[in-house]
Amino acid sequence: MKTKFISLFAAALLLLGFMAAIPMNTKATYPTTLRVEPTEIHKWSDVDHPGDTFKISIIADVVPPDAFFGWEFVLEWTPGIINCTGETLNYNIWGAGNFLGPWVPTPIDNVNGKYHQSITGKAPGQPVSGTFWLANLTFKIVAEPGYGEVLESPLHLTIAPGYTAYCLLDINSNEIEHYYVHGAYYYHWAPPKVYPYLEVSPQTNRFAGKNIYKKPFSFSVDINIKNVDSGWRLAAVELLLFYNTSVLDVLEVQNGTFFESFTPVTWFFYQTFEDQGKIRIVYTILDVPHMTPPYGDGKIATIVFNATYQEKFPTSVFSPLDIEVDTENGMTSYFVNFKAEEIPYDREVDGTYELVGYVIGRVIDVYTQYPDPYGGQGPMQPSDMFVPQQQVELYANVTYNEWPVQQKDVTFEVYDPQGNLVTVLVARTDENGVAHTSFRIPWPCTNPESLFGVWTVNATVEIAEVMVSDTLWFHFDYLIHWIKVTTDKTDYAHCENVEITIEYGSYAMQTYGVLLTAVIQDELNVPIGATFNWIQVGGATWCQLKNNTLTLKIHVPKFAAAGIAKIYVNALSNWAKLGGTAVAPQYTPAPEINILASWA
Repeated sequence: MKTKFISLFAAALLLLGFMAAIPMNTKATYPTTLRVEPTEIHKWSDVDHPGDTFKISIIADVVPPDAFFGWEFVLEWTPGIINCTGETLNYNIWGAGNFLGPWVPTPIDNVNGKYHQSITGKAPGQPVSGTFWLANLTFKIVAEPGYGEVLESPLHLTIAPGYTAYCLLDINSNEIEHYYVHGAYYYHWAPPKVYPYLEVSPQTNRFAGKNIYKKPFSFSVDINIKNVDSGWRLAAVELLLFYNTSVLDVLEVQNGTFFESFTPVTWFFYQTFEDQGKIRIVYTILDVPHMTPPYGDGKIATIVFNATYQEKFPTSVFSPLDIEVDTENGMTSYFVNFKAEEIPYDREVDGTYELVGYVIGRVIDVYTQYPDPYGGQGPMQPSDMFVPQQQVELYANVTYNEWPVQQKDVTFEVYDPQGNLVTVLVARTDENGVAHTSFRIPWPCTNPESLFGVWTVNATVEIAEVMVSDTLWFHFDYLIHWIKVTTDKTDYAHCENVEITIEYGSYAMQTYGVLLTAVIQDELNVPIGATFNWIQVGGATWCQLKNNTLTLKIHVPKFAAAGIAKIYVNALSNWAKLGGTAVAPQYTPAPEINILASWA
Protein backbone atom coordinates (compact mmCIF):
# COMPACT_ATOMS: atom_id res chain seq x y z
CA MET A 1 0.00 0.00 0.00
CA LYS A 2 2.80 2.41 0.83
CA THR A 3 4.50 1.87 -2.52
CA LYS A 4 1.22 2.45 -4.32
CA PHE A 5 0.61 5.63 -2.36
CA ILE A 6 4.02 7.05 -3.27
CA SER A 7 3.43 6.22 -6.91
CA LEU A 8 0.15 8.05 -6.97
CA PHE A 9 1.63 11.04 -5.20
CA ALA A 10 4.53 11.18 -7.66
CA ALA A 11 2.12 10.89 -10.54
CA ALA A 12 0.09 13.77 -9.17
CA LEU A 13 3.21 15.96 -8.89
CA LEU A 14 4.20 15.10 -12.45
CA LEU A 15 0.69 15.96 -13.69
CA LEU A 16 0.67 19.32 -11.88
CA GLY A 17 4.05 20.14 -13.34
CA PHE A 18 2.88 19.24 -16.82
CA MET A 19 -0.20 21.45 -16.44
CA ALA A 20 1.89 24.35 -15.18
CA ALA A 21 3.99 24.12 -18.35
CA ILE A 22 0.88 24.60 -20.52
CA PRO A 23 -0.46 28.18 -20.92
CA MET A 24 -4.03 27.81 -19.54
CA ASN A 25 -6.62 29.89 -21.46
CA THR A 26 -8.93 30.33 -18.50
CA LYS A 27 -9.73 33.97 -19.34
CA ALA A 28 -10.16 35.64 -22.72
CA THR A 29 -7.63 38.26 -23.67
CA TYR A 30 -10.28 40.80 -24.68
CA PRO A 31 -12.25 42.39 -21.83
CA THR A 32 -14.33 44.62 -24.15
CA THR A 33 -17.99 43.57 -24.16
CA LEU A 34 -21.12 44.14 -26.24
CA ARG A 35 -24.17 43.30 -24.14
CA VAL A 36 -27.93 43.36 -23.86
CA GLU A 37 -29.19 45.16 -20.77
CA PRO A 38 -31.07 43.80 -18.91
CA THR A 39 -29.87 40.33 -19.74
CA GLU A 40 -33.18 38.78 -18.64
CA ILE A 41 -36.67 40.20 -19.01
CA HIS A 42 -39.40 38.42 -17.03
CA LYS A 43 -43.08 39.17 -17.61
CA TRP A 44 -46.06 37.67 -15.78
CA SER A 45 -49.53 37.17 -17.19
CA ASP A 46 -51.31 38.48 -14.08
CA VAL A 47 -49.57 41.85 -14.48
CA ASP A 48 -48.35 42.11 -18.08
CA HIS A 49 -50.53 41.63 -21.13
CA PRO A 50 -50.22 41.52 -24.93
CA GLY A 51 -49.83 45.08 -26.16
CA ASP A 52 -47.69 46.12 -23.19
CA THR A 53 -44.16 47.26 -23.97
CA PHE A 54 -40.70 46.95 -22.48
CA LYS A 55 -37.26 48.36 -23.34
CA ILE A 56 -33.75 46.99 -23.68
CA SER A 57 -30.43 48.71 -24.26
CA ILE A 58 -27.47 47.57 -26.32
CA ILE A 59 -24.36 48.64 -24.43
CA ALA A 60 -20.67 48.63 -25.34
CA ASP A 61 -18.10 48.35 -22.54
CA VAL A 62 -14.90 49.33 -24.37
CA VAL A 63 -11.82 48.81 -22.19
CA PRO A 64 -8.46 50.49 -23.05
CA PRO A 65 -6.35 50.08 -25.01
CA ASP A 66 -9.43 49.37 -27.15
CA ALA A 67 -11.08 52.50 -28.52
CA PHE A 68 -14.00 52.34 -30.94
CA PHE A 69 -15.13 54.65 -33.75
CA GLY A 70 -18.14 52.77 -35.08
CA TRP A 71 -20.50 49.88 -34.58
CA GLU A 72 -22.78 47.56 -36.47
CA PHE A 73 -24.73 44.64 -35.06
CA VAL A 74 -27.76 42.42 -35.55
CA LEU A 75 -30.13 41.48 -32.72
CA GLU A 76 -32.27 38.38 -33.22
CA TRP A 77 -35.41 37.15 -31.43
CA THR A 78 -38.21 34.63 -31.99
CA PRO A 79 -40.79 36.20 -34.32
CA GLY A 80 -44.42 36.08 -33.22
CA ILE A 81 -43.62 36.25 -29.53
CA ILE A 82 -42.49 39.89 -29.35
CA ASN A 83 -42.25 42.72 -31.87
CA CYS A 84 -39.73 45.53 -31.95
CA THR A 85 -41.64 48.81 -32.27
CA GLY A 86 -38.99 51.51 -32.08
CA GLU A 87 -35.35 52.51 -31.74
CA THR A 88 -33.55 55.38 -30.05
CA LEU A 89 -29.91 55.83 -31.08
CA ASN A 90 -27.01 57.48 -29.26
CA TYR A 91 -25.59 60.08 -31.66
CA ASN A 92 -23.28 61.72 -29.12
CA ILE A 93 -20.70 59.01 -28.48
CA TRP A 94 -17.94 60.93 -30.31
CA GLY A 95 -19.29 64.40 -29.56
CA ALA A 96 -22.35 66.22 -30.79
CA GLY A 97 -22.75 65.87 -34.55
CA ASN A 98 -19.64 63.74 -34.96
CA PHE A 99 -21.33 60.73 -36.57
CA LEU A 100 -22.33 59.22 -39.88
CA GLY A 101 -25.52 57.21 -40.29
CA PRO A 102 -27.64 55.54 -39.26
CA TRP A 103 -26.75 53.31 -42.18
CA VAL A 104 -29.75 50.98 -42.14
CA PRO A 105 -32.89 52.89 -43.15
CA THR A 106 -35.32 50.08 -42.22
CA PRO A 107 -33.70 48.41 -39.24
CA ILE A 108 -36.70 46.49 -37.82
CA ASP A 109 -37.80 43.19 -39.37
CA ASN A 110 -40.49 41.61 -37.16
CA VAL A 111 -41.34 38.98 -39.75
CA ASN A 112 -37.93 37.38 -39.28
CA GLY A 113 -37.25 38.67 -35.78
CA LYS A 114 -34.23 40.87 -36.54
CA TYR A 115 -32.95 44.35 -35.79
CA HIS A 116 -29.93 45.61 -37.83
CA GLN A 117 -28.30 49.03 -37.40
CA SER A 118 -24.95 50.83 -37.69
CA ILE A 119 -23.38 54.22 -36.87
CA THR A 120 -19.79 55.41 -37.37
CA GLY A 121 -17.89 58.35 -36.01
CA LYS A 122 -16.40 61.20 -38.00
CA ALA A 123 -13.88 64.00 -37.48
CA PRO A 124 -13.32 65.97 -35.42
CA GLY A 125 -14.49 63.14 -33.16
CA GLN A 126 -11.96 60.66 -31.86
CA PRO A 127 -12.15 56.96 -30.94
CA VAL A 128 -13.31 56.50 -27.34
CA SER A 129 -13.12 53.99 -24.53
CA GLY A 130 -15.64 53.53 -21.75
CA THR A 131 -19.24 52.38 -21.35
CA PHE A 132 -21.76 53.68 -23.89
CA TRP A 133 -25.34 52.79 -24.81
CA LEU A 134 -25.62 52.35 -28.56
CA ALA A 135 -29.34 51.80 -29.03
CA ASN A 136 -32.45 51.63 -26.88
CA LEU A 137 -35.08 49.34 -28.35
CA THR A 138 -38.78 49.17 -27.50
CA PHE A 139 -40.57 45.82 -27.77
CA LYS A 140 -44.26 44.95 -27.60
CA ILE A 141 -45.65 41.73 -26.15
CA VAL A 142 -47.46 39.84 -28.91
CA ALA A 143 -48.09 36.27 -27.79
CA GLU A 144 -49.58 35.15 -24.49
CA PRO A 145 -48.48 32.02 -22.62
CA GLY A 146 -50.90 29.16 -22.25
CA TYR A 147 -52.07 27.89 -18.89
CA GLY A 148 -48.96 27.00 -16.84
CA GLU A 149 -46.61 27.80 -19.75
CA VAL A 150 -43.58 30.04 -20.21
CA LEU A 151 -42.92 31.70 -23.58
CA GLU A 152 -39.22 32.26 -24.26
CA SER A 153 -37.24 34.19 -26.83
CA PRO A 154 -33.51 34.84 -27.09
CA LEU A 155 -32.24 38.37 -27.54
CA HIS A 156 -29.17 37.27 -29.42
CA LEU A 157 -26.44 39.62 -30.61
CA THR A 158 -24.62 38.66 -33.78
CA ILE A 159 -22.46 40.19 -36.50
CA ALA A 160 -23.82 41.86 -39.60
CA PRO A 161 -23.22 40.32 -43.04
CA GLY A 162 -19.63 40.91 -44.20
CA TYR A 163 -18.12 40.91 -40.72
CA THR A 164 -15.76 38.25 -39.45
CA ALA A 165 -16.53 37.87 -35.74
CA TYR A 166 -17.12 41.19 -33.98
CA CYS A 167 -19.42 44.26 -34.04
CA LEU A 168 -17.19 47.11 -32.81
CA LEU A 169 -14.75 48.93 -35.08
CA ASP A 170 -11.62 51.01 -34.46
CA ILE A 171 -10.62 54.12 -36.41
CA ASN A 172 -9.19 51.94 -39.20
CA SER A 173 -12.44 49.93 -39.53
CA ASN A 174 -10.78 46.91 -37.95
CA GLU A 175 -12.97 44.70 -35.80
CA ILE A 176 -12.34 44.97 -32.06
CA GLU A 177 -12.36 41.63 -30.28
CA HIS A 178 -15.02 41.47 -27.58
CA TYR A 179 -17.32 39.29 -25.56
CA TYR A 180 -21.04 38.98 -26.29
CA VAL A 181 -23.53 39.03 -23.43
CA HIS A 182 -26.87 38.04 -24.92
CA GLY A 183 -30.29 38.59 -23.44
CA ALA A 184 -33.42 36.50 -23.00
CA TYR A 185 -37.13 37.24 -22.70
CA TYR A 186 -39.55 35.14 -20.59
CA TYR A 187 -43.32 35.51 -20.36
CA HIS A 188 -44.67 33.38 -17.51
CA TRP A 189 -48.24 32.33 -16.97
CA ALA A 190 -49.25 33.30 -13.45
CA PRO A 191 -52.48 32.74 -11.55
CA PRO A 192 -54.63 35.88 -11.84
CA LYS A 193 -54.87 38.04 -8.76
CA VAL A 194 -58.63 38.50 -9.21
CA TYR A 195 -60.89 35.61 -8.16
CA PRO A 196 -64.30 34.98 -9.70
CA TYR A 197 -67.43 34.80 -7.57
CA LEU A 198 -71.17 34.12 -7.85
CA GLU A 199 -74.01 36.39 -6.82
CA VAL A 200 -77.80 36.40 -6.69
CA SER A 201 -79.25 39.34 -8.62
CA PRO A 202 -81.14 41.20 -7.45
CA GLN A 203 -79.84 40.54 -3.98
CA THR A 204 -82.90 41.99 -2.24
CA ASN A 205 -86.27 40.74 -3.47
CA ARG A 206 -88.90 42.51 -1.35
CA PHE A 207 -92.48 42.61 -2.58
CA ALA A 208 -95.52 44.37 -1.16
CA GLY A 209 -99.05 45.18 -2.29
CA LYS A 210 -99.66 41.55 -3.24
CA ASN A 211 -102.31 39.06 -2.32
CA ILE A 212 -101.27 35.72 -3.73
CA TYR A 213 -104.58 34.19 -2.74
CA LYS A 214 -106.36 36.57 -5.11
CA LYS A 215 -103.71 36.70 -7.84
CA PRO A 216 -100.76 34.28 -8.13
CA PHE A 217 -97.36 35.93 -7.92
CA SER A 218 -93.99 34.81 -9.29
CA PHE A 219 -90.60 36.46 -9.62
CA SER A 220 -87.16 35.57 -10.99
CA VAL A 221 -83.55 35.94 -9.92
CA ASP A 222 -80.36 35.52 -11.89
CA ILE A 223 -77.27 33.66 -10.73
CA ASN A 224 -74.43 35.77 -12.11
CA ILE A 225 -70.70 35.19 -12.32
CA LYS A 226 -68.37 38.13 -11.72
CA ASN A 227 -64.70 39.03 -12.14
CA VAL A 228 -63.67 36.17 -14.43
CA ASP A 229 -60.07 36.60 -15.60
CA SER A 230 -59.21 34.89 -18.88
CA GLY A 231 -56.02 33.58 -17.26
CA TRP A 232 -58.04 31.05 -15.27
CA ARG A 233 -59.21 29.30 -18.49
CA LEU A 234 -62.60 28.75 -16.83
CA ALA A 235 -64.55 25.86 -18.38
CA ALA A 236 -67.32 24.90 -15.96
CA VAL A 237 -69.49 26.14 -13.07
CA GLU A 238 -71.35 24.02 -10.52
CA LEU A 239 -73.41 25.29 -7.57
CA LEU A 240 -76.29 24.65 -5.19
CA LEU A 241 -78.98 27.23 -4.37
CA PHE A 242 -81.04 26.80 -1.19
CA TYR A 243 -84.47 28.35 -0.53
CA ASN A 244 -87.37 28.08 1.93
CA THR A 245 -89.86 25.49 0.65
CA SER A 246 -92.59 26.68 3.03
CA VAL A 247 -92.99 29.96 1.10
CA LEU A 248 -91.54 29.28 -2.40
CA ASP A 249 -91.73 26.74 -5.22
CA VAL A 250 -89.48 26.56 -8.27
CA LEU A 251 -91.37 27.12 -11.53
CA GLU A 252 -88.50 27.14 -14.01
CA VAL A 253 -84.70 27.13 -14.32
CA GLN A 254 -83.38 28.77 -17.48
CA ASN A 255 -80.00 28.41 -19.22
CA GLY A 256 -77.43 31.15 -18.65
CA THR A 257 -75.68 33.03 -21.45
CA PHE A 258 -72.16 33.64 -20.12
CA PHE A 259 -70.29 30.85 -21.92
CA GLU A 260 -72.10 31.38 -25.24
CA SER A 261 -69.94 34.45 -25.90
CA PHE A 262 -66.82 32.26 -25.94
CA THR A 263 -67.93 28.97 -27.53
CA PRO A 264 -70.97 27.67 -29.46
CA VAL A 265 -70.93 24.31 -27.64
CA THR A 266 -72.13 24.35 -24.03
CA TRP A 267 -74.07 22.06 -21.70
CA PHE A 268 -76.56 23.19 -19.05
CA PHE A 269 -78.06 20.88 -16.45
CA TYR A 270 -80.17 21.38 -13.34
CA GLN A 271 -81.92 19.31 -10.68
CA THR A 272 -84.57 20.50 -8.23
CA PHE A 273 -84.94 18.86 -4.82
CA GLU A 274 -88.22 20.35 -3.60
CA ASP A 275 -88.27 18.35 -0.37
CA GLN A 276 -84.86 19.83 0.53
CA GLY A 277 -85.33 23.33 -0.92
CA LYS A 278 -82.31 22.88 -3.15
CA ILE A 279 -81.38 23.40 -6.81
CA ARG A 280 -78.24 21.95 -8.40
CA ILE A 281 -76.94 23.82 -11.47
CA VAL A 282 -74.11 22.72 -13.78
CA TYR A 283 -73.01 24.87 -16.72
CA THR A 284 -69.97 23.89 -18.80
CA ILE A 285 -68.10 24.33 -22.07
CA LEU A 286 -67.92 21.14 -24.14
CA ASP A 287 -65.61 22.28 -26.94
CA VAL A 288 -62.69 23.13 -24.67
CA PRO A 289 -59.91 22.91 -27.33
CA HIS A 290 -61.53 25.64 -29.44
CA MET A 291 -62.93 27.88 -26.73
CA THR A 292 -61.91 31.48 -26.20
CA PRO A 293 -60.89 31.75 -22.53
CA PRO A 294 -63.94 33.31 -20.81
CA TYR A 295 -63.63 36.65 -19.04
CA GLY A 296 -65.78 39.36 -17.49
CA ASP A 297 -69.25 39.02 -16.00
CA GLY A 298 -72.32 37.12 -17.14
CA LYS A 299 -75.36 35.03 -16.33
CA ILE A 300 -75.14 31.39 -15.23
CA ALA A 301 -78.88 30.75 -14.80
CA THR A 302 -82.28 32.35 -14.24
CA ILE A 303 -84.58 30.83 -11.63
CA VAL A 304 -88.32 31.58 -11.58
CA PHE A 305 -89.97 31.15 -8.17
CA ASN A 306 -93.67 30.99 -7.29
CA ALA A 307 -94.88 32.49 -4.00
CA THR A 308 -96.88 29.84 -2.13
CA TYR A 309 -97.59 31.38 1.29
CA GLN A 310 -98.41 34.84 2.62
CA GLU A 311 -99.44 36.30 5.98
CA LYS A 312 -101.69 39.28 6.73
CA PHE A 313 -100.09 42.76 6.99
CA PRO A 314 -97.92 43.74 8.84
CA THR A 315 -96.37 40.24 8.98
CA SER A 316 -93.91 39.30 6.21
CA VAL A 317 -92.62 35.90 5.12
CA PHE A 318 -88.96 35.35 4.23
CA SER A 319 -86.63 33.00 2.39
CA PRO A 320 -82.87 32.94 1.99
CA LEU A 321 -81.52 32.52 -1.54
CA ASP A 322 -78.18 31.02 -0.57
CA ILE A 323 -75.47 29.87 -2.98
CA GLU A 324 -73.27 27.04 -1.71
CA VAL A 325 -70.46 24.85 -3.06
CA ASP A 326 -71.69 21.42 -4.18
CA THR A 327 -69.74 19.44 -1.59
CA GLU A 328 -72.24 16.60 -2.01
CA ASN A 329 -70.70 16.00 -5.44
CA GLY A 330 -67.16 16.26 -4.09
CA MET A 331 -66.58 19.89 -5.10
CA THR A 332 -64.53 22.33 -3.05
CA SER A 333 -65.00 25.24 -5.47
CA TYR A 334 -67.68 26.57 -7.78
CA PHE A 335 -65.29 26.79 -10.74
CA VAL A 336 -63.24 24.36 -12.85
CA ASN A 337 -60.67 25.13 -15.54
CA PHE A 338 -60.07 23.38 -18.88
CA LYS A 339 -57.89 20.77 -17.13
CA ALA A 340 -60.70 19.89 -14.71
CA GLU A 341 -58.75 21.60 -11.92
CA GLU A 342 -60.68 23.62 -9.37
CA ILE A 343 -60.20 27.39 -9.34
CA PRO A 344 -60.12 29.55 -6.19
CA TYR A 345 -63.04 31.88 -5.68
CA ASP A 346 -64.17 34.91 -3.74
CA ARG A 347 -67.09 34.67 -1.35
CA GLU A 348 -70.51 34.34 -2.95
CA VAL A 349 -73.16 37.08 -2.62
CA ASP A 350 -76.45 35.55 -1.48
CA GLY A 351 -79.94 36.94 -1.91
CA THR A 352 -83.09 37.31 0.18
CA TYR A 353 -86.83 37.14 -0.48
CA GLU A 354 -89.53 38.95 1.50
CA LEU A 355 -93.25 39.09 0.82
CA VAL A 356 -95.09 41.70 2.86
CA GLY A 357 -98.47 40.64 4.18
CA TYR A 358 -101.67 41.33 2.27
CA VAL A 359 -104.08 44.04 3.40
CA ILE A 360 -107.88 43.89 3.40
CA GLY A 361 -110.55 46.43 4.35
CA ARG A 362 -109.97 50.16 3.68
CA VAL A 363 -106.64 50.54 1.86
CA ILE A 364 -104.73 53.32 0.08
CA ASP A 365 -101.40 52.58 -1.61
CA VAL A 366 -99.31 55.51 -2.85
CA TYR A 367 -96.54 54.82 -5.41
CA THR A 368 -94.59 56.41 -8.28
CA GLN A 369 -94.19 55.72 -11.99
CA TYR A 370 -91.50 53.05 -11.52
CA PRO A 371 -92.47 49.39 -12.06
CA ASP A 372 -93.17 47.12 -9.12
CA PRO A 373 -91.32 46.79 -6.77
CA TYR A 374 -89.31 49.96 -7.48
CA GLY A 375 -92.20 52.43 -7.31
CA GLY A 376 -93.09 51.89 -3.66
CA GLN A 377 -96.02 49.57 -4.35
CA GLY A 378 -97.47 48.24 -1.11
CA PRO A 379 -98.11 49.88 2.26
CA MET A 380 -95.33 52.08 3.66
CA GLN A 381 -92.83 51.22 0.91
CA PRO A 382 -90.05 53.42 -0.56
CA SER A 383 -89.69 54.31 -4.24
CA ASP A 384 -86.50 54.29 -6.28
CA MET A 385 -84.51 57.53 -6.49
CA PHE A 386 -85.17 60.63 -8.58
CA VAL A 387 -82.65 62.98 -10.18
CA PRO A 388 -82.57 66.79 -10.55
CA GLN A 389 -85.67 68.34 -12.21
CA GLN A 390 -87.19 64.94 -12.84
CA GLN A 391 -90.96 64.77 -12.84
CA VAL A 392 -92.49 62.61 -10.13
CA GLU A 393 -95.69 60.84 -11.11
CA LEU A 394 -97.79 60.04 -8.03
CA TYR A 395 -100.46 57.37 -7.96
CA ALA A 396 -102.76 56.21 -5.19
CA ASN A 397 -104.69 52.95 -5.44
CA VAL A 398 -107.77 53.08 -3.21
CA THR A 399 -109.60 49.81 -2.42
CA TYR A 400 -112.05 48.28 0.01
CA ASN A 401 -111.57 44.55 0.45
CA GLU A 402 -109.39 44.71 -2.70
CA TRP A 403 -112.21 46.21 -4.79
CA PRO A 404 -111.66 49.67 -6.42
CA VAL A 405 -113.19 52.68 -4.67
CA GLN A 406 -114.08 55.20 -7.39
CA GLN A 407 -114.58 58.98 -7.45
CA LYS A 408 -112.74 59.63 -4.20
CA ASP A 409 -110.50 62.67 -3.72
CA VAL A 410 -106.99 61.73 -2.59
CA THR A 411 -104.72 64.29 -0.92
CA PHE A 412 -100.98 64.21 -1.65
CA GLU A 413 -98.54 66.18 0.53
CA VAL A 414 -94.86 66.34 -0.42
CA TYR A 415 -92.06 67.33 2.01
CA ASP A 416 -88.34 67.90 1.36
CA PRO A 417 -85.56 66.36 3.54
CA GLN A 418 -85.70 69.31 5.95
CA GLY A 419 -89.45 68.77 6.52
CA ASN A 420 -90.50 71.80 4.49
CA LEU A 421 -93.78 71.53 2.62
CA VAL A 422 -93.13 71.46 -1.15
CA THR A 423 -96.59 70.93 -2.61
CA VAL A 424 -100.16 69.84 -1.82
CA LEU A 425 -102.17 68.16 -4.58
CA VAL A 426 -105.58 66.51 -4.81
CA ALA A 427 -106.62 63.97 -7.45
CA ARG A 428 -109.76 61.85 -7.89
CA THR A 429 -109.77 58.07 -8.29
CA ASP A 430 -110.85 56.63 -11.66
CA GLU A 431 -112.86 53.53 -12.49
CA ASN A 432 -109.92 51.40 -11.29
CA GLY A 433 -109.71 53.22 -7.97
CA VAL A 434 -106.46 54.96 -8.97
CA ALA A 435 -105.80 58.68 -8.50
CA HIS A 436 -102.94 60.31 -10.40
CA THR A 437 -101.10 63.62 -10.17
CA SER A 438 -97.52 64.85 -10.59
CA PHE A 439 -94.91 67.51 -9.79
CA ARG A 440 -91.41 68.36 -10.93
CA ILE A 441 -88.68 68.50 -8.29
CA PRO A 442 -87.55 72.12 -7.76
CA TRP A 443 -84.01 73.20 -8.67
CA PRO A 444 -83.47 76.59 -7.02
CA CYS A 445 -80.91 79.16 -8.12
CA THR A 446 -78.97 78.96 -4.86
CA ASN A 447 -77.54 75.76 -3.42
CA PRO A 448 -79.92 73.34 -5.17
CA GLU A 449 -78.02 70.33 -3.78
CA SER A 450 -79.39 71.25 -0.33
CA LEU A 451 -82.56 69.47 -1.45
CA PHE A 452 -80.71 66.16 -1.83
CA GLY A 453 -81.80 63.47 0.57
CA VAL A 454 -84.98 61.60 1.47
CA TRP A 455 -88.32 63.14 0.42
CA THR A 456 -91.65 62.13 1.93
CA VAL A 457 -95.07 61.79 0.29
CA ASN A 458 -98.16 61.42 2.46
CA ALA A 459 -101.41 60.35 0.84
CA THR A 460 -104.83 60.27 2.55
CA VAL A 461 -108.39 59.46 1.57
CA GLU A 462 -111.72 59.07 3.39
CA ILE A 463 -113.60 55.83 2.82
CA ALA A 464 -117.05 55.71 4.40
CA GLU A 465 -116.14 58.31 7.03
CA VAL A 466 -112.85 56.65 7.93
CA MET A 467 -109.56 58.28 6.93
CA VAL A 468 -106.83 55.92 5.66
CA SER A 469 -103.29 56.87 4.72
CA ASP A 470 -100.06 55.64 3.24
CA THR A 471 -96.56 57.11 3.19
CA LEU A 472 -93.89 56.82 0.52
CA TRP A 473 -90.25 57.92 0.55
CA PHE A 474 -87.75 58.45 -2.23
CA HIS A 475 -84.12 59.54 -2.41
CA PHE A 476 -83.23 62.64 -4.43
CA ASP A 477 -79.66 62.94 -5.77
CA TYR A 478 -77.49 62.78 -8.87
CA LEU A 479 -77.55 59.37 -10.55
CA ILE A 480 -73.79 59.15 -10.00
CA HIS A 481 -72.28 60.10 -6.67
CA TRP A 482 -68.50 60.73 -6.89
CA ILE A 483 -66.37 59.31 -4.09
CA LYS A 484 -62.81 59.96 -5.30
CA VAL A 485 -60.54 59.85 -8.36
CA THR A 486 -56.90 58.82 -7.93
CA THR A 487 -53.88 57.88 -10.08
CA ASP A 488 -51.36 55.10 -9.56
CA LYS A 489 -48.59 57.68 -9.04
CA THR A 490 -47.95 61.42 -9.36
CA ASP A 491 -45.13 61.71 -11.93
CA TYR A 492 -45.22 60.32 -15.47
CA ALA A 493 -42.64 60.31 -18.23
CA HIS A 494 -43.63 60.58 -21.88
CA CYS A 495 -44.92 57.28 -23.33
CA GLU A 496 -46.10 56.05 -19.91
CA ASN A 497 -49.70 55.14 -19.17
CA VAL A 498 -51.62 57.05 -16.52
CA GLU A 499 -53.79 54.65 -14.53
CA ILE A 500 -56.89 56.46 -13.30
CA THR A 501 -59.08 54.85 -10.65
CA ILE A 502 -62.61 56.24 -10.36
CA GLU A 503 -64.61 55.41 -7.25
CA TYR A 504 -68.32 56.19 -7.50
CA GLY A 505 -71.68 55.14 -6.14
CA SER A 506 -75.40 55.37 -6.83
CA TYR A 507 -78.61 55.28 -4.82
CA ALA A 508 -80.47 53.77 -7.80
CA MET A 509 -82.26 50.48 -7.19
CA GLN A 510 -82.99 49.99 -10.90
CA THR A 511 -80.08 49.67 -13.31
CA TYR A 512 -79.02 52.38 -15.75
CA GLY A 513 -76.28 52.62 -18.37
CA VAL A 514 -73.81 55.43 -17.74
CA LEU A 515 -70.89 56.59 -19.87
CA LEU A 516 -67.81 57.44 -17.76
CA THR A 517 -65.19 59.59 -19.51
CA ALA A 518 -61.71 60.75 -18.53
CA VAL A 519 -59.60 63.37 -20.32
CA ILE A 520 -56.10 64.66 -19.51
CA GLN A 521 -55.23 68.25 -20.47
CA ASP A 522 -51.60 69.32 -20.12
CA GLU A 523 -50.15 72.47 -18.59
CA LEU A 524 -50.94 74.40 -21.79
CA ASN A 525 -54.56 73.18 -21.58
CA VAL A 526 -54.10 70.90 -24.59
CA PRO A 527 -56.10 67.63 -24.44
CA ILE A 528 -53.45 64.90 -24.71
CA GLY A 529 -55.58 61.80 -24.21
CA ALA A 530 -59.13 60.65 -23.61
CA THR A 531 -60.83 57.38 -22.77
CA PHE A 532 -64.27 56.14 -21.76
CA ASN A 533 -66.18 53.11 -20.56
CA TRP A 534 -69.85 52.17 -20.37
CA ILE A 535 -70.90 50.99 -16.92
CA GLN A 536 -74.10 49.77 -15.27
CA VAL A 537 -75.13 51.53 -12.06
CA GLY A 538 -77.93 50.46 -9.77
CA GLY A 539 -78.87 47.49 -7.66
CA ALA A 540 -78.69 49.53 -4.46
CA THR A 541 -80.66 48.80 -1.34
CA TRP A 542 -83.00 51.72 -0.76
CA CYS A 543 -81.24 54.78 0.66
CA GLN A 544 -77.87 53.02 0.75
CA LEU A 545 -75.14 54.11 -1.65
CA LYS A 546 -73.87 51.18 -3.74
CA ASN A 547 -70.21 51.80 -4.50
CA ASN A 548 -68.08 50.59 -7.37
CA THR A 549 -64.68 51.21 -8.95
CA LEU A 550 -63.49 51.63 -12.54
CA THR A 551 -59.87 51.87 -13.74
CA LEU A 552 -59.01 53.60 -17.02
CA LYS A 553 -55.66 54.19 -18.74
CA ILE A 554 -54.49 57.16 -20.81
CA HIS A 555 -51.16 57.23 -22.68
CA VAL A 556 -48.89 60.26 -22.33
CA PRO A 557 -47.94 61.14 -25.94
CA LYS A 558 -44.74 62.77 -27.08
CA PHE A 559 -46.44 66.11 -27.82
CA ALA A 560 -47.68 66.51 -24.23
CA ALA A 561 -46.21 69.58 -22.55
CA ALA A 562 -44.07 68.88 -19.51
CA GLY A 563 -45.56 70.24 -16.31
CA ILE A 564 -48.79 69.96 -14.35
CA ALA A 565 -51.67 68.27 -16.18
CA LYS A 566 -55.27 67.92 -15.00
CA ILE A 567 -57.66 65.00 -15.26
CA TYR A 568 -61.33 65.68 -16.02
CA VAL A 569 -63.80 62.90 -15.17
CA ASN A 570 -67.47 63.00 -16.17
CA ALA A 571 -70.58 60.81 -16.22
CA LEU A 572 -73.03 61.04 -19.14
CA SER A 573 -76.29 59.37 -20.13
CA ASN A 574 -74.85 59.11 -23.68
CA TRP A 575 -72.61 61.02 -26.06
CA ALA A 576 -73.80 64.60 -26.55
CA LYS A 577 -74.05 64.07 -30.33
CA LEU A 578 -76.57 61.30 -29.58
CA GLY A 579 -78.61 63.44 -27.20
CA GLY A 580 -76.85 62.47 -23.98
CA THR A 581 -76.39 64.79 -21.02
CA ALA A 582 -74.39 64.85 -17.80
CA VAL A 583 -75.87 62.79 -14.96
CA ALA A 584 -73.58 64.39 -12.37
CA PRO A 585 -71.32 67.45 -12.18
CA GLN A 586 -67.72 67.05 -13.31
CA TYR A 587 -65.55 65.57 -10.58
CA THR A 588 -63.86 68.33 -8.60
CA PRO A 589 -61.22 69.26 -7.84
CA ALA A 590 -59.65 67.91 -11.01
CA PRO A 591 -56.78 65.57 -10.00
CA GLU A 592 -53.33 66.76 -11.07
CA ILE A 593 -50.31 64.83 -12.31
CA ASN A 594 -46.80 65.91 -13.23
CA ILE A 595 -45.59 65.14 -16.75
CA LEU A 596 -41.81 64.89 -16.69
CA ALA A 597 -39.45 66.21 -19.33
CA SER A 598 -38.18 62.70 -19.99
CA TRP A 599 -38.97 59.42 -21.70
CA ALA A 600 -40.29 56.38 -19.94
